[in-house]
Amino acid sequence: MIGFIADETKTDARFVKYLFDAVLKMRFRSFTQGAAQDNLSQGKLLSIKFPVPELTVQARIADVLSSYDILIESNQRRTALLEEAARLLYREWFAHFRFPGHEHVEIIDGLPKGWEPRTLDDVVDVVKESVKPSDFTEDDIHIGLEHIPRRSFTLSDWEPASDLASGKTRFQEGDILFCKIRPYLHKVGFALRAGLASSDAIVWRVKDKVDWPLTVCATSSDHFVAVASKTVREGSKMPRADWNVLRKYVIPKVPGILLQMFNDTVEPIAAQCKNLALQNRALASVRDLLLPRLMSGEIAV
Repeated sequence: MIGFIADETKTDARFVKYLFDAVLKMRFRSFTQGAAQDNLSQGKLLSIKFPVPELTVQARIADVLSSYDILIESNQRRTALLEEAARLLYREWFAHFRFPGHEHVEIIDGLPKGWEPRTLDDVVDVVKESVKPSDFTEDDIHIGLEHIPRRSFTLSDWEPASDLASGKTRFQEGDILFCKIRPYLHKVGFALRAGLASSDAIVWRVKDKVDWPLTVCATSSDHFVAVASKTVREGSKMPRADWNVLRKYVIPKVPGILLQMFNDTVEPIAAQCKNLALQNRALASVRDLLLPRLMSGEIAV
């Protein structure tokens, strides 16, 4: 890594950050073309020339661009709070069994009376729709492991699939992607739109949509990730979660009224998380369009 400290008498630190975003996106490949591994040396980085407006103009440019970042960060915080509310509700009702009316329900064989034992394998199908690069479409997106956030079940990041050269798994909107490599990284969430997934992710599709909120919360819970991490199957390079173990994970069938109460709370949370994520993508897109124009002086501030 290379670290920089902005000279406050000459430049606004925020402007430098956005300058790197604009310049490197346009010129990075020209510096690393032909290299076995992309690497931008300090010498190459310091050789890049670019116009720098006066300090007051830099500050105004940074103000415009940072306003988008502030909105994006605010939406990210709201998403984190919403997801945590869903997790706490799941933990309270389905891990600690402190659901409405629990005081009057007897626990039998580890489950409240009236609940039926069920496994993940009973609730979901593993999606195995393999797609070759020749069958990719212009609208296809790709969610790789690098796009799946840690400890967030809203899969808001992806890339175009046009440059991919290997086969992928096609998934639908709402499918759940679980990163099976190093599961302790806690990478699991639901897709906001249809697309293609890395072969290093397990794709689950609920058999009955009424079980979707419970399945999302269960498979993104700390307990599920802990089970996946402690029972990994050693791969050639790194540990991988074992579906033969995960398929036995208990996701009980609960009485309809209780499940409906849970769904009525979690479904709006998931919908709001999706809306916030899509808003952030739109904000980032506008910011990235403005970035080079503001930096070049095409748009005056």
